[in-house]
Amino acid sequence: MKTSTTIIALAAATTTLAQYTNQSAPFKLQIKSENETLNGNYLYACHEGAAIEGLCPANAINLGSAGASTYNFNTSASTTSAVGVLTYLLQGSNFAVSEPFALSYTPSTNVAVPLFYPDTTYTEVGFDADNKLFIEAYVDDTVTPLKDGLDKAKDYYRWVVCETYAGYDYYTLAWVMGKAPAQNPSCQAVDVVREFVKA
Repeated sequence: MKTSTTIIALAAATTTLAQYTNQSAPFKLQIKSENETLNGNYLYACHEGAAIEGLCPANAINLGSAGASTYNFNTSASTTSAVGVLTYLLQGSNFAVSEPFALSYTPSTNVAVPLFYPDTTYTEVGFDADNKLFIEAYVDDTVTPLKDGLDKAKDYYRWVVCETYAGYDYYTLAWVMGKAPAQNPSCQAVDVVREFVKA
């Protein structure tokens, strides 16, 4: 029964990505940080549950850079927007599915955990000219009255690495919700940079 549920969920995830038909070449994601322990680490897809992966720094469990996973960036053919869906190819003995990236929220914290789910939800992201990962928004609610429908989207870089729990207790990539500092005292600010895999 559990296997059947997983297969149905995997099929749903494939349908979700149907509009994002332009797929990039594979790449790794590297952390840039003032913290020398984190700086230069690559992110690998770490197990958070059945067909659910988080993003852990490779050295978090002593895998080193060899533990880096590869990802793809999928954009829509029907738009000129620079945003799209970050995906991870989950492979098993009898399936391979491109899982979309989505932020997982808990009401008690302002730190969200990025996860790859076999689901129909996703969080759009983008990469700037320096290959840095961002999330954009067209609304600024830090002023009154709020500014909606901004002429140009604002790019946010609120990535952190923290001790999180989204199925397992790991140090993972996370996202700070809103302008305030992360309430989780283990969080350290980082940038996430795309590095294409050399052929």
